[in-house]
Amino acid sequence: MKTTMEKLENSRVRLTVECDAEALEEAIQGAYKRVVKRVTIPGFRKGKAPRKLIELNYGPEVFFEDAVDILFPKAYRSALDETGIEVVDQPDVDIEKIEIGSGVTFKIEVDVYPEVELGTYIGLEAEREKVNITDEDVDRVLRDQQERFAELIVVDSRTDVREGDYAIIDFAGYLDGEPFSGGAAQDHLLQVGSGQFIPGFEEQLVGMNIGETKDVVVTFPEDYHAEHLAGKEVTFKVTVKELKERVVPELDDDFAKDVSESASTLVELREEIRKNLQEEAERRTTIALENKLLDKIGEDSKIDLPQSMIRHQAEHMVNDFFMSLMYRGISREGYLKATNQTEEDLISQFEGEAARRLRHDLILEAVAKAEGITVSDEEVEAEIDRRVADNEGHEEEARKYFEGQKESIRLMLQRQRTMQTIVDSAKITEVEPVKEDVPQDAE
Repeated sequence: MKTTMEKLENSRVRLTVECDAEALEEAIQGAYKRVVKRVTIPGFRKGKAPRKLIELNYGPEVFFEDAVDILFPKAYRSALDETGIEVVDQPDVDIEKIEIGSGVTFKIEVDVYPEVELGTYIGLEAEREKVNITDEDVDRVLRDQQERFAELIVVDSRTDVREGDYAIIDFAGYLDGEPFSGGAAQDHLLQVGSGQFIPGFEEQLVGMNIGETKDVVVTFPEDYHAEHLAGKEVTFKVTVKELKERVVPELDDDFAKDVSESASTLVELREEIRKNLQEEAERRTTIALENKLLDKIGEDSKIDLPQSMIRHQAEHMVNDFFMSLMYRGISREGYLKATNQTEEDLISQFEGEAARRLRHDLILEAVAKAEGITVSDEEVEAEIDRRVADNEGHEEEARKYFEGQKESIRLMLQRQRTMQTIVDSAKITEVEPVKEDVPQDAE
């Protein structure tokens, strides 16, 4: 077999693979064993007709499809071995010529792993935002924690419903004087003013008293999902049974013990929060800096990404996105319907970031090769030990899992080390973070 290769744009190549007459004849002999079981020749049982008679009745072309199925995988593997290319997608194949006594020629186009012509990656200049954690930042987290630990307490100092109250109500809805499906509930907890019910319902509860029953008349929106209610006026008979209000805990040492495993005083809790905010902010600024540096290297490098790689990466990112939605109780179908999009729309939206991530990975791979950055087996095992230790109580399962991820762990450690090499050589200027302008209320 003879292979010639032509480089096309975007890391795509065209291979011309010529298989001689002997290779085609061997494939046709294999094809005959398949075809003879399918054709009918008078005077012969199925599977027993001679090849010559099949050719006379059907023409020699009857064997070509099966012969190509037999020969192409061998020809393709031979071409890959001969050229040394690494393909990243399935090939597009055309048969340029096929003739008994002459041979067959395949024209193959396929995307290959991109070559990287690295630009400058040492001594780059970049800005990094300073991390300034303020008392206000700590206070904001404390307020959020207070809200998470808030409790609903029965109101016994008054009986009237106010905006923001949590009212326990019974209600029953009537359309044209008749109850309708889904329009009734008992002991329903509703925060008045939350907008949980249709417009006009909650506003009419304000001023009611515990034990009072009232007719609440509302009109469903024209675009309401239940067509038999859309645009219709209905009456709800509502009874207020109990009032509760949301009470946040006091900021004191007891609160600190409740929300933290390590802090025993409010002062210690504030210090813990500040430390966590500092670490998270530094992590974000580090990632931002690394992306800036990799983007700069990318601008000075030549990387022709094949579309198939971008597509596969975007599909992977979309699947990760849907997985994150699933953990929040949102289905793939529900999200697409709510946003009026198709999965193809999402993939297209992700392709830009997918290409960026691929460029970053290829740059790190090329820099690691240029700098001779490697990771030893001992370093991989040490990382596995660290990860196993983080899975206290599940060490055996964790070790089994991570032992199967050795090469992924090695690649991750190599990329980290390579990125650190780029950062260490860079000239970093620390700048104040850019704050968004917050409009002030007119006085």
